[in-house]
Amino acid sequence: MRRIAVFATLVVQCNALDMDISAPQVVTWVIGLIFMAANFVLCYIFYPAYAAAGRGIGSNDITVSGNKSDGEVPILSLVIPAYNEEQRLPIMLNDTFEYLNKNRENLTTLFYDATGFHPIRTQSKIQYEFIVVDDGSTDDTAGVAKKYGLSLKSGDIFKLISMNQNCGKGGAVRTGMLKSTGQLCLMVDADGATDISDGLVKLLKEMEISTKDKLRIQESSDSTVFGSRSHLEKESCASRSKIRTFLMHAFHFFVKTLCSHQIKDTQCGFKLFTRSAVVLLFTNLHLRRWAFDTELVVIAEKLNISLSEVGVIWHEVDGSKLDVNKFALALVSLGMLRDMVCVRACYSLGIWKLNR
Repeated sequence: MRRIAVFATLVVQCNALDMDISAPQVVTWVIGLIFMAANFVLCYIFYPAYAAAGRGIGSNDITVSGNKSDGEVPILSLVIPAYNEEQRLPIMLNDTFEYLNKNRENLTTLFYDATGFHPIRTQSKIQYEFIVVDDGSTDDTAGVAKKYGLSLKSGDIFKLISMNQNCGKGGAVRTGMLKSTGQLCLMVDADGATDISDGLVKLLKEMEISTKDKLRIQESSDSTVFGSRSHLEKESCASRSKIRTFLMHAFHFFVKTLCSHQIKDTQCGFKLFTRSAVVLLFTNLHLRRWAFDTELVVIAEKLNISLSEVGVIWHEVDGSKLDVNKFALALVSLGMLRDMVCVRACYSLGIWKLNR
């Protein structure tokens, strides 16, 4: 009845304006508007698929310092996506390297346990591979990264990848991961929000459990460990605005509904991957923007890659790229929801196929 009333109102208004428009013409217009709206919605939802099908975004890569050691030397790669991070990046790099260098011997033992590889005689100490991916920054992010890399005298590797244009965090992480050489690869945000002295040990120990389980049942060691802030949720709700809290709960609901219920916090920028998991996940990754983590979970489940989650110490750092007004935050959240719907639709309809 409501639709009939709307239709009748349109006809009456047209007659009142002395417009020579018949009822069939009004119906045609309404159908046309509905068709246009449906096309707009479909184009919006599937835009990430269109973007992923386009030409790849090139990059310029340089090794600023260090070289890969000869022999079977364990390498931990740290992939650090960075966009306009000239202020926060040097602090994060300095704190991270200071911890890694001071705890090299202990981390070497944890590394061997996590990978399940133990040399018979001597154990070479771990070598670090820093990979900063400058995602088309408009400030001097690349310059400060290069300057820091040149200051390293430890023999560790420092690479700088400069994307030819901004491609989004997902695209930057994908590029860095596929150009890494470590047996284990750590994704870590440039703001240093996750305490690496707490998080890295926890992720390595969790990876050891996953690796042992895989070896026990004679499966390949394709494993991923997600750092998580879910245990901090109550605390964050108390300090955040109502709209941020609402959007957080809404995002978690849609992640569970559209992607997976295995991982409570997909967005923490602190994740550890085995070499084989890196190849399987990032060669199949399509999303380039903020919600790429959710697609990683979907791919992992489809390819039977082990997923686990461990709580880490995390703190807010000034200068967040999502520290915006309520309207802009809502648009970002809508875009992430769109990306998750696109992922579910593309895999369900067979538009995206996985290479195993």
